[in-house]
Amino acid sequence: MKKIIKFKFSILFFLILISFIIRLVAVLLYGDTRIDHEWGVLLHNLYNHNTYAFYKFEDKLLPSSYMPPLYPFTLLFLKIISFNKINILNLIFSFHILLSIISIYIFYKINEQFFSSKISIINSFIFSFFPLNIYGVTQTSSITFQIFLALLFLRYFFLITNDSSNKNVIIFSVICGLSLLIRGEFILILIPTLIYKLIFKKITILNLVKICLISFIIISPYLVRNYVNFEKIHIANVAGYALWKGNNPSLKVEGFENFNKFENIKSKLENIPYDNFYETKRDNIFFKAAMKNILGEPDVYLLLYIKKIFSFYFFDINSSYKNYYHFIHIIPIALISILSLPGLVIFLRSKDFHQRYLMIYLTIYILIFSLFFILPRYKIAILPIQIILSTFSVNYLLNKLILGIKKIIR
Repeated sequence: MKKIIKFKFSILFFLILISFIIRLVAVLLYGDTRIDHEWGVLLHNLYNHNTYAFYKFEDKLLPSSYMPPLYPFTLLFLKIISFNKINILNLIFSFHILLSIISIYIFYKINEQFFSSKISIINSFIFSFFPLNIYGVTQTSSITFQIFLALLFLRYFFLITNDSSNKNVIIFSVICGLSLLIRGEFILILIPTLIYKLIFKKITILNLVKICLISFIIISPYLVRNYVNFEKIHIANVAGYALWKGNNPSLKVEGFENFNKFENIKSKLENIPYDNFYETKRDNIFFKAAMKNILGEPDVYLLLYIKKIFSFYFFDINSSYKNYYHFIHIIPIALISILSLPGLVIFLRSKDFHQRYLMIYLTIYILIFSLFFILPRYKIAILPIQIILSTFSVNYLLNKLILGIKKIIR
């Protein structure tokens, strides 16, 4: 028994070591050379002006809640500990690699909920070496942090079902709070999760209260800050823009953000006063424009929604993100996506509490994000579940094949 355990950990150590080397090489070859888009702006204003701001007008920085705060403040922490002597990108990528390596081990532990150690290790190898997963580490994006927290959330969801000790409940609660601070939409996953546990009596009322209370305590400073600045309780003030980006006349799965081509929106944005409520009013304009588009042509946007769901689960054949859709990415994405389909049917029919939950989690995640727009890197978020589904598919198909051969022999 000791030899088996020792061998298992030797394989895991080898996996983690190889995964580290591959990610390090990927970062050196393909890593971003600057902090892109909103992350760079938010970090600059946090570090140089001590203000969480995105928009600037006439040298006046306006307080922002454009993006959830966890990743920008993580970047700020890394910037501070660099003491301006270490390249901030080196620290960011080191942080990404660390999270990615830990995520592999967490994924292994999740697999043990369903499979033997041998199968769990094989799945962990697939997850670790999946090209899209490796490529995500090389980007100055919160996606690696999101995957880490998502896997940690699933791990402790399973754990507190069987061991609802105070320690596990507190850790799960902290994970929930941090997940809300990295993706505000997580609330739409958390609420059904807790209801699901409650319905099947897998959580006590006391533990439910603990989870809600601790999660709220973690996010409350940011909620208070937003209420003081915007007179509105929210985590991210970007839902309207995200909805419009994914639902406008361009009809693109990955969205279209050049609003200057739409004169009616451009003129409204130009008339917004440059005060603390600029961001809120801007988001409302986009929300109303998106709803006008959707309600004006419901059949067109329903078809677009279906295309986004398909593109999320499989891939977007018309994507402009060529780096993500190199054949090195496309082949494994196609294989895993197609192979996971029988597993979907198995999970739909399953009466197992955990299998049904993964189905609920996957469904909610895809349906929520498809309301907006689908970028290639979002695929990484559902990849772990698709790998698990694929394993069930292979097991089912092999059993069918073996039964078929036995019938022929007889």
